Amino acid sequence: MLSGFLFSWWLCFSPYTTQAPAPEKPVNIVLIIGDGMGLAQIALAEYLYKPPSPLAQMEVIGLQKTHSATHLETDSGAAGTALSCGVKTFNAAIGVDADSTAVKSILEMARDRGMKTGLVVTSSIVHATPAAFYAHVTSRGSYEEIAAQLVATGVDVFVGGGEKYFADRYSDGFDLVESLKKKQYQVLHLDDPRGRANLESIRKEHKIACFTALEDPIRASMGRTYLPWMAVEAMDALEKRADKGYFLMIEASQVDWASHANDQEWLALEMQDAFAMMKGVLAKVREDENTLLIITADHECSYMSLKGKRSPRVEFSTKVHSSQMVPVFADGPGAEEFLGIYENTEIFKKMKDLLGL
Repeated sequence: MLSGFLFSWWLCFSPYTTQAPAPEKPVNIVLIIGDGMGLAQIALAEYLYKPPSPLAQMEVIGLQKTHSATHLETDSGAAGTALSCGVKTFNAAIGVDADSTAVKSILEMARDRGMKTGLVVTSSIVHATPAAFYAHVTSRGSYEEIAAQLVATGVDVFVGGGEKYFADRYSDGFDLVESLKKKQYQVLHLDDPRGRANLESIRKEHKIACFTALEDPIRASMGRTYLPWMAVEAMDALEKRADKGYFLMIEASQVDWASHANDQEWLALEMQDAFAMMKGVLAKVREDENTLLIITADHECSYMSLKGKRSPRVEFSTKVHSSQMVPVFADGPGAEEFLGIYENTEIFKKMKDLLGL
């Protein structure tokens, strides 16, 4: 009996004791942000979407706190900066800390390491959330300055609206579309929001700028369907160009706008569009063992709840953002790092550590 006890004690302290395996490290990261997508917005889609839903298939679920440096109720600038740069900042700030000092983003760090980078959104490409991944300004409304910084950053693939801030600039008259072409971008115009651009046909040495609207793309309820197609096309395009992996941020931007408007039909169709995109991205991620998929929100909008009997009825409490925590879903190598409750800034830190940046 004593010998058994001593053997057990030796095992506990022996250098030969089996250690827990180190967490797997991804080569690529795809970060999906549902702007304004809280638990109630997700629940609405879960009730409406034919099962199994993509979120129900994700390996890991956590929760993140969304407050900014100055407000419990954040905005997309501060929340986007927390996710992209790992710092709390003031509302309306983009890529700067609470002292207005520029902070390098995860996308810029990935680029500097030789990884390829991409953005796909259903807003203007210079809107607050995408801008937080490449721009550094104290006001999210500085759209023309943000556009100039996008050109300078050299994102390999971007898809979104906002072409007017590149081609029809009142501040300086520069034609940034021509600047993109000089920087080896193939500039595409997705004139039909129901269509898709064949990114696969573009030669590998070219970067890709795909504009989907002069300003903001139309609503899903008005026929916009490009997000599910272009998200996967962007993954394919980055994969083809990447020798050292890639980082891609995809945003279902108009979930937030529909929640601000308290428009149930608009919201339902934006969530269905987002779920269709998530389904395609998850399927592609599952095809290889090198890509970590993270799905979260920057904040919740409208303090929304659901009521009803057989079909859900949405009740909006406000037309502004809330301070509620939002879920974080993860799948792929390193997914276990996203369990628990943590600050939104931790998502940046976890991605940075997993990529070894």
